[in-house]
Amino acid sequence: MMTDANRSALRHWLSDVRESHDSVPSEGIEPCGVRWQRHAEGVLELTPADADPVSGTIDAPGGQRFDAILSCGIHGDETAPIEIVDGILRDIADGRLTLRERVLVVLGNPDAVRAGKRYLEYDLNRLFQGAHAKRAESPAVQRARELEVIVAQFFAETRDARRLRRHVDMHTAIRASLFPRFAVVPSPPQRPASDDWIETLAAADIEAVMLTEQPSVTFSYYTCANFGAESCTLELGKVAPFGQNRLDEFAGIDAALRRWLSGAQMGKRDDGKVPRARRFRVAAEIVRRTDAFVLDVPADTPNFTPYVAGTVLARDGETTYTVSHPEERIVFPNPDVANGLRAGVMVVPDA
Repeated sequence: MMTDANRSALRHWLSDVRESHDSVPSEGIEPCGVRWQRHAEGVLELTPADADPVSGTIDAPGGQRFDAILSCGIHGDETAPIEIVDGILRDIADGRLTLRERVLVVLGNPDAVRAGKRYLEYDLNRLFQGAHAKRAESPAVQRARELEVIVAQFFAETRDARRLRRHVDMHTAIRASLFPRFAVVPSPPQRPASDDWIETLAAADIEAVMLTEQPSVTFSYYTCANFGAESCTLELGKVAPFGQNRLDEFAGIDAALRRWLSGAQMGKRDDGKVPRARRFRVAAEIVRRTDAFVLDVPADTPNFTPYVAGTVLARDGETTYTVSHPEERIVFPNPDVANGLRAGVMVVPDA
């Protein structure tokens, strides 16, 4: 009979959250040799079997190693990324995938996952970079604060200058998209996204990349701005319940994550293909200021729908948003956000 002492935390990562198991061990070693530590519900730190148990470093040829963060479930109804990560963890536990990178696996919002909702009190992906301090105390605020502390400790535990930092935060979109698989990549002036990082995402079948220079309160911006991580928010298809996702549509990112965690190059495909992603940069944000706000965009408008110069897209009292570039595309249109929040992002091709 399996006891708590030898129960696989990797194989039960998702079921522990969905079934709200709170009396589980805080650390252990899988039969494959991978060491794990549970920092909070849904948050596992994994150390490869061949890593030094104190420093976490791996004495192996082949260049730099990563401090990796793989997150999903920041929104509780976005289940495809959760199923992808669950499959990866199960294969590590069963010895079908050899872990070669130190990785922090994060299921962001367990309460919302159990409820099958995007979020309960506040949108968790709008509470990072200290934004939680501006909200009334709630489980979501506590979770954002908790995740920031865990991430900071995770990156602080190794001081090998050769180690790179990378964070892949996986989501699914509320609406359809002209590019079903796209990435939002923080690219602040002090640390612009590299061509290599964008090409790596393209090799994972990411069709479009949206580069954002402005500060943000998202999880991926937090890790980029504070720890110099190569970060991204991946949008993979549309929201669907557990068991109803077509995971074959995300085979490219699944394979890329497996290459990365097993010590190979995330961007080096087995078929030798070198796909390219369309690059866009943020031209403007449409912000809802008052209750008079109107977004002149049909409710079923896909992400990246183009509009020509002169098109009036939004009105808010006497304020209007008019397309000023020859062509702008709208991403994340949502007129029902609270006052003060963005109701859409306008992007243009990145030269």
